[in-house]
Amino acid sequence: SGIGGGAFLVWYDAATGTVTTFDGRETAPRAATPALFLDPSGKPLPFFEAVVGGRSVGTPGALRLMQKVHGRYGKKPWAGLFSSAIDLADKGFAVSPRLHDLIAEDTGRLDRQLAAHAYFYDAAGAPLAAGTVLRNPAYAGTLRRIAAEGAGAFYSGPIAGDIVAAVASHPTNPGLLSLEDLAAYEAKERP
Repeated sequence: SGIGGGAFLVWYDAATGTVTTFDGRETAPRAATPALFLDPSGKPLPFFEAVVGGRSVGTPGALRLMQKVHGRYGKKPWAGLFSSAIDLADKGFAVSPRLHDLIAEDTGRLDRQLAAHAYFYDAAGAPLAAGTVLRNPAYAGTLRRIAAEGAGAFYSGPIAGDIVAAVASHPTNPGLLSLEDLAAYEAKERP
């Protein structure tokens, strides 16, 4: 799902024959209530009204999970794990015909989100053409910070502040994620 989502990880230890699972799924913001996905009359919101924007954003767990597992089982230095992704974000990659088609199919929803529009559409408002090089220097910067400082750099400080601000300031569907939600997140080890 990427660093802004959640994950499960199943670890098999061949030496002992044991299986351990790690739960890094997103959790609901503490301010969430049972009415979060209901309209004013108490009826469930249509799917895209509920999920597009900040309302559906939970506390992401993937990075806490990965750092927890790396701390126990990792063999390579944490910082080096990000090099390929940082390089790809800096240098970019060519938009594939499939990605172009997916962007085009989601026109009408994706292009109404300011950040997505700026990233996935050209200056004329058309979906990026196949072959266009798509770069993401801001993401590379985020990954550099996480590589250098650990997952905590994502869950507190400027990155966390930017995440919370983006969720809360969505123009049509703001969410409830808070700095406290991010700071308190813990991945769980489960049998």
